[in-house]
Amino acid sequence: MNPRSVVASFGLGTGHHRVAETLRGKLEGLGHRAGVSRLEDWVPREYDWLFRRGYLTLVMKFPRGWDFLYGSPYFAARGRLAVPPLSGRAARRFEKESEGADLVVATQINAMEVAADLKASGKGRFRLAVVLTDYDCYPIWVRPEVDLYLLPHEDLVEPFQARGVERDRLAVTGIPLGSGFEDMVEDRSALSALGLDRERPTALVIGGGVGAGPLREAVASALRLPRWNVVLICGLNDRLRRAMIPEAQRNPERLRVLGYRTDLPRILAAADALVTKGGGLTLTEALASGKRAVVLPSLPGQEKANIAFMETRRWIAVCRDVGKVPDHLEAALAAGPGPRPLPQRAAQTAATLLDGLARGA
Repeated sequence: MNPRSVVASFGLGTGHHRVAETLRGKLEGLGHRAGVSRLEDWVPREYDWLFRRGYLTLVMKFPRGWDFLYGSPYFAARGRLAVPPLSGRAARRFEKESEGADLVVATQINAMEVAADLKASGKGRFRLAVVLTDYDCYPIWVRPEVDLYLLPHEDLVEPFQARGVERDRLAVTGIPLGSGFEDMVEDRSALSALGLDRERPTALVIGGGVGAGPLREAVASALRLPRWNVVLICGLNDRLRRAMIPEAQRNPERLRVLGYRTDLPRILAAADALVTKGGGLTLTEALASGKRAVVLPSLPGQEKANIAFMETRRWIAVCRDVGKVPDHLEAALAAGPGPRPLPQRAAQTAATLLDGLARGA
């Protein structure tokens, strides 16, 4: 009988859900009865307010507060996110979501904790796998109930082992990406569709699914380059999109302001450089696509860790002064295609390992 798999995610942005949908599709291709379970659809209201809406409010409006919490030894040493009464209620609700599952795959840390708590209670009899979408080994990820960790890079193996995770529970697959990012070739057709001159170099400015970061300042800075097009993707940040419409009207030949898009690979294929924040998935998509990434001052916590990991390896250019965006864009254009240092075919590799786990390997 084909395994039943549940890919659990939580919508802090859109990246975790995109990874979840990618894995669902790959597992279905291997014969699984697979589905995606989004925590915001069923967790208690106070859980959602605390961990999703509360997190987004904290990192967007009080980033120093999240930076303090993320780096606090006390917080890291807690070993869990939710207090027992709240985590217990969430785990009991997940029992229904995961009924009959052979495998649960968590693409986000709250989803991992809820599934691990259910296993620890003895009521979750599934195998549990975790997909890391950031380049950091945060202590709360480490739970004995996790059967398999899928890591984005081999240099994270040692940090997880140092925290007590056995080597046979660690696999390096890379972050599972949607189709279109790997083996990307230049395709300027998206510029024509947007009414832009396809002969101009083009900067794609994006702040992840939530449209976070100093994007307005980055666009203004990039527009100082008279020969460049600028395409801003605001994601779910409709306030930013509306605020940027007057700027687009002042620059009708060179600036396009877009909302949430599902055709990011096509737009990225038309760009010469990506200007973005430190989200693990967006940076991985840029690296897999061979595009140069200029990274803006980003959200604290895991995004700072992503930037540190990649900057040390010279995979990205970090722009700590938004006024220097033009210099970084010209340097990216002169340097040509970027490095592709991460594992290829990550989604298929991950799905193959997960299939084996679900079938008892």
